[in-house]
Amino acid sequence: MQLPIKDILYLQHRVAYLRDEVAYKKLFINYYNPLHRFATAIVKNNELAEEMVSDTMMKVWDAGTKLALVEKLDAYLFTAIKNSCLTYLHKQKLQIVPVHDVADADAIHNETAYTAVEATEIEKIINVTVSKLPPQCLMVYKLIKEEGFSYKKVSCILEISQNTLETHIRIALKRIKAALSNYLVQQ
Repeated sequence: MQLPIKDILYLQHRVAYLRDEVAYKKLFINYYNPLHRFATAIVKNNELAEEMVSDTMMKVWDAGTKLALVEKLDAYLFTAIKNSCLTYLHKQKLQIVPVHDVADADAIHNETAYTAVEATEIEKIINVTVSKLPPQCLMVYKLIKEEGFSYKKVSCILEISQNTLETHIRIALKRIKAALSNYLVQQ
């Protein structure tokens, strides 16, 4: 997140104990974009993701003094968004098909000299491959590779072991590598 942890804790306590609207707005602004990206990737619906983030942030305001008991606000918020998304998907019985922003496209492009057309093709292949990942694997990939969370934090958010996280990342990367096999240079 953009704000340092000490600032988040300060704002969190101001919201909890003083019902400080300015502090709440700063927290909302700090967390909105990462939570929205995460929700949109899971439910593949921008408006629904906006609603989920707004509802989750409203729960932060409504928590009152209980908010001060939350030790890691970012883990709390991402867990709440995850649960909202999974509840929605369960009710809708939908498959998760996210829009994927390729975080590693620059690294791929710098290592090999392809044309812009080939780079675009590779992005499309990665997008499709990631969109077909199982839901849990997708969430792990998004949080670690795109949001930059540590394995420990993702383990807390998704309530799974770090070994399971590593397995999900291996699965995702193996599928991406297989999908890109025509573009990888054999050494």
